[in-house]
Parts: sequence; structure tokens; C-alpha cells
Amino acid sequence: MKKVVISIAILAMVLFVVGCLDYKAYDVKTNESVVDESAIQKEIADIEKQITEEGNASAAVTEEGKPIVEAPKAENESAPAEVPKVEEEAKPVEVVLPKLSENETSAPKETPEEAGNLQIIKVKENQLAKLNLKLNDPDKDKIEFAFSKPFNKAGEWKTNYGDAGEYVVTITATDGKLTTEKKVKVVVERVNVAPIIDNIKDLAFKEGDIIKYTPIVTDPNKDPLTITVSEPLSGGSWTTDHKSSGEYLIKISASDGEMKTDKSFKLTVKDVNLPPVVSGLKDLMVKEGELIKLEPVITDLDGDQGGNLTVTYSKPIGKDGTWLTKYTDHGAYEVNVTVDDGRGAVISKLIKITVSDVNMPPTIDDIALVIK
Repeated sequence: MKKVVISIAILAMVLFVVGCLDYKAYDVKTNESVVDESAIQKEIADIEKQITEEGNASAAVTEEGKPIVEAPKAENESAPAEVPKVEEEAKPVEVVLPKLSENETSAPKETPEEAGNLQIIKVKENQLAKLNLKLNDPDKDKIEFAFSKPFNKAGEWKTNYGDAGEYVVTITATDGKLTTEKKVKVVVERVNVAPIIDNIKDLAFKEGDIIKYTPIVTDPNKDPLTITVSEPLSGGSWTTDHKSSGEYLIKISASDGEMKTDKSFKLTVKDVNLPPVVSGLKDLMVKEGELIKLEPVITDLDGDQGGNLTVTYSKPIGKDGTWLTKYTDHGAYEVNVTVDDGRGAVISKLIKITVSDVNMPPTIDDIALVIK
């Protein structure tokens, strides 16, 4: 627009000058000056052409629609020097991971600039990560390369469960004189796996044993676990007694909050036959002529009371546990009371019985008449 205004001003000035000087001719006949109209028209046409060309130039725009502005050249400005051709640089290291199958650790922190430019390589926990390099040296020099941890010299890293996180790995390539570094971000994605319950096998104990049991449970992800054990081992310890014999299915559950593992085993508590317990017997002192009756109190912790129990008495006690002493039975006696539960448990109880003498008057049992 500025150029248009200037051009119009120039045109007006030219018309003024032409009107005053340039285009007057002298008429010999009339002795007066006349205006050369054809010259004026040519000049005006040239000026209009110039204005049109400058207007078109000022109307040029970029592809984005912005005007193209050319900086004015300084006087005697020389043409730009030719830029020397630079040899092609070595190709950047290309990191390629082989395709891997599926399945918080701290990691070096990268700068914001690096974060936006780092190549990201993803691998899952418990996979083998291998960095394959594509190297090029324009001079055909021998290239040596190295990897920062956790990768080894061969560019390999066998990840484990629990390695989830981000790792900035520096790859260095050198030809012995010049060194190139490239950083890549290796993202190890978490793969949750179920807890592992080890050392599961059937167990056997005897009545009366104290059973202590703690399951061996591990979590590859090192997650906190909730572990439960069914009765009678839920408390981790169980003191068995005479009523504990039998088979028990023990169930173990381990959960990390997402995944759960269940295992079970058989617990056998073998019966231990306990001998009967005999009470209610004590040493006795009686007099001749008295009735002795033994009434032992027999208990069996295994529940063998009833027909399985057999009680026997040594002499002079009868099979029914009684003895009617006579006046000639004074003296001391040892009596064994034996109880058999029928399963091999036999218990004997020894008591002493003292029968004291009782002097009784003679008796006349019969009178007979004798005649001589």
C-alpha cells in the first residue's frame, strides 16, 4: 500500500512537470508552443505499467497467506558465498528390539529436553531385552560400542518380576577417536503373577503332638500378601489330644489383591490308644464275716467304655468284684484289679485287703439223746 501511494505521488509530479515543460512543442506558423499529446500518453502508460508491476510484487504472499518481504540489498552487496558441501554424517544408532512374547524400581531421571526426544522401548517383566544396534562409520573404521546398566556388554538384560519401571540407557559407539552417544528409555511393564505356595505335601502326626505349620509363600512381584490357612491350623499351631485323631483337608490361600493361589494337603492325626484310668479303689480293712464289694471307677479317654472294657479281679475276689469273708479268712490279701480296653491297653491296680480275726463264741448246733 505504501508503494502504491508513493507511485501515485510520483505520477502526479510527472504530470505536473510534463504539463509545464517536457511535452510542449513550438508551432512555427502560430509562433506558439503546443502540447505533444502522444508523448504524454506514452509516459503515462509507462508509469501505469510500473505501478502495476510494483503492486503485483507487493501483493505476493507466502503459502501461509503472509506477505513476502524482501530485505533491500545494500549498495555494492556481493552475492552470497557458496556454502561448501559437507560430507554425510554417520547414521544415528538405531536400537531395535526383537519381538518378545507377553507376560517399582527407581530409574535415572532424564532432563525435559531428553524426555521429549528419547526413543522408547517397551519390554515386559521376566522377558529378555536385547538391544540390536545398526552402526555405520563413513570412514569404515572399526566401531566399538557399550551399554550402560542394567544391560550387559552384549546389550542384553533378563528382566525379572519386580523390575517394572523406566530406565534411561546410554549407548556409546566409538571409532577410537570420536565417540557418539545415544540414550534410549527402556520401559519395563509390570506383569502381575499369582503368589507361589511352596512345600505342599501331606503331613502325619500322632495324638498328643503339637503341630506347628507356616506355609511358604512367595510373590514374584514382591506384592504384600494375604495368607489364610483353614482349621485346625489357622492359628499356626495346634496341640492335639486324645480326640484329635482323623484326617483333615488343610486349605491354603494366598492373594496379592489381584490374583489368588489356592493349595491344599491332607493332615493325618494318628490315634494313640491310651490305657484306661482306674479310680475308686483303695486298700481295705474288714472283719471276718463282712462282705467286700469292689466298685472301681473306670474311664477311657478314647471312649472305649462299654462292651470293649473287661475288668478282672484276682482271688479271693470273685468275678463280680465281691467276697463274703468267713471267720477263718482273717489275714492280709493283695488283689489285682485289671482293665483291658480290648485294643491292647491293659491297666492293673493293686490293693491290699486286711481281714481281721473275729473271735466268735461256740455254738450248740444240735443235741442228740444217747441211751446205754
